[in-house]
Amino acid sequence: MATREPVRIGELSERLGIPIKTLRRLADAGRIPSERSPGGHRMFDPHAVASSLSGALPQPEIVPARTPDWRGSRSLDGLDEALVWGAAAEALHLDRYEEGVRIATYAFTEMLNNAIDHSGGTTSEVAVWSSPQEIAFRVADDGRGAFAHLRAGLALERDLDAAAELTKGKRTTWSERHTGEGIFFTSKAVGVFRISANGFRLTIDNERGDVALGISTVRTGTMVEASIPIPPPRTLRAVFAEFADDDRGFSRSRPTVKLFGSGVTFVSRSEARRLMEGMEPFADIDIDFGGVEDVGQGFVDEIMRVWPSQHPGVGLHPINMNEAVEFMVRRAARRLDG
Repeated sequence: MATREPVRIGELSERLGIPIKTLRRLADAGRIPSERSPGGHRMFDPHAVASSLSGALPQPEIVPARTPDWRGSRSLDGLDEALVWGAAAEALHLDRYEEGVRIATYAFTEMLNNAIDHSGGTTSEVAVWSSPQEIAFRVADDGRGAFAHLRAGLALERDLDAAAELTKGKRTTWSERHTGEGIFFTSKAVGVFRISANGFRLTIDNERGDVALGISTVRTGTMVEASIPIPPPRTLRAVFAEFADDDRGFSRSRPTVKLFGSGVTFVSRSEARRLMEGMEPFADIDIDFGGVEDVGQGFVDEIMRVWPSQHPGVGLHPINMNEAVEFMVRRAARRLDG
């Protein structure tokens, strides 16, 4: 069962993606629950806070605010995702040879297939927007919620942990039918991607090069939203080529370090082991340190020395490091070479 340890306001801010000043103001006004520790520090239950805030904060939009150009409601039982997209594409006169439409076709059908196979729900609500500037879509179901489903399947502690796992790729609860590639490649191919479930949301903004976790109003089922700029900055083939090769298929991953802990400092070996959990199938791993301010010797040693020694032949490539992080990584690399 997931633990619900109370946290201080700084950690709460990092977990929910809400500024400390905003949280303090909400706590002072009694809009979010809190308690005092024996030392007088204000403590928070992140799940209780997320529940209190659900619907109270504005949700940045991924899809246009206007009425969808095409929408539908479908029973998930026996549903064929290709037929659903075909109906939308025909109604909107989309040119299947245009690269933006190719990406939208792949992304929409992958996400609807996930709802069919994984959600445990009965119905899906789908919508598509089309303009000369972008194609956007939404796929929502009434199932158990993607983060809770993945948390249970991978025996994780929290739904938030499951959201972070999705940035790795090859993380699936049904390996006989799925490779775990769909969400990963979809999130890399579109302009902006968001998956919302169980009171949280994971947003991957490829236009700004940012990844964020936050609270969501979606507490039942899963909602996936994506937008594709027209023309897209790169082709679907280029996305596959970046993370796959002809011989080994899906061979490269890019986990985002800041999603695998609380705060911007990573010091423990347990955090490092969690980051690297399930990465064995990959030939190359880009470890993204964007947004991380400091790392400890144990954290870096576990990633750069211990894990490679147990998995020879896998290439580790730290990226987006500040000066302090780079110093620690280089220090660990010298120890490995020595």
